[in-house]
Amino acid sequence: MRISQRKLHKPRHENGDLKLKNSSSIVHKTSGVPLYVQVRETLRGEYSQLPSRTAIPTELELIERFGVSRITLRKAVDDLVIDGLLERRQGKGTFTSIPKLTHELNAISSWTEQLRALGYNPRTAQRICTEISPPRRVAHALGLEAAERVVMLRRTRLVGQEPLSLMTNYIPSRLVPNFSQESEAAESLYELLERRYSLVPERAVDTVETRSATDEEAATLCIEPWSPILVVTRLSFLGDGSPLELATAISRGDRYQYRVTLHGRARVDRTD
Repeated sequence: MRISQRKLHKPRHENGDLKLKNSSSIVHKTSGVPLYVQVRETLRGEYSQLPSRTAIPTELELIERFGVSRITLRKAVDDLVIDGLLERRQGKGTFTSIPKLTHELNAISSWTEQLRALGYNPRTAQRICTEISPPRRVAHALGLEAAERVVMLRRTRLVGQEPLSLMTNYIPSRLVPNFSQESEAAESLYELLERRYSLVPERAVDTVETRSATDEEAATLCIEPWSPILVVTRLSFLGDGSPLELATAISRGDRYQYRVTLHGRARVDRTD
């Protein structure tokens, strides 16, 4: 069941009021379709048409509108939160979500290149570039000798005024002389490596995990402490198989997602 856009009052944003009342709000208790599914799909049809950050009516208003129990209403709304259509904000209410930015994991590309492909103009808010003795895990991943040093590039990446990711890249210093000066005006690291140093990653291994943000990460990304974040660690290689960089991207879980495209089905030989 779907309510037409012309029958909707103007949506309430964070300082407004949204009222959605229509005869299509009636649920059919003898239809065989669970009540929470009827409520969920009615709300899905309505809220998918609304702008991001639109506040939905209160729980009591929706219970009155549909004539269902609190448990039924919460199950319907919970499903829409899980689906990403709605999001709850502590002390503020429930709002339509901001669409997540999707990073395709089917080719080697930079964060900047991915965001440009989506029509955004990414930029850097904070930038630290320095040459250091690498931490042990970095030296091991990059196959460095004991005395070798790396360039560390750390940036806060934004879309508009909104911080989305914290990125740290480690590159063997011998591969990128004068890197700090060369990279000052560069947004895309991969574009700079190819244009200035003729370094092109031919293979990369990405490891994706989730965890809670630290206080420092939460403050930088403008999210609540302990909010979920996506952590992607990439080890990329040149055509001859030698390591090029080790990178870590920490991204907001509410604004960023990764998508993998798979081709064909893996066949596993059975021995039993």
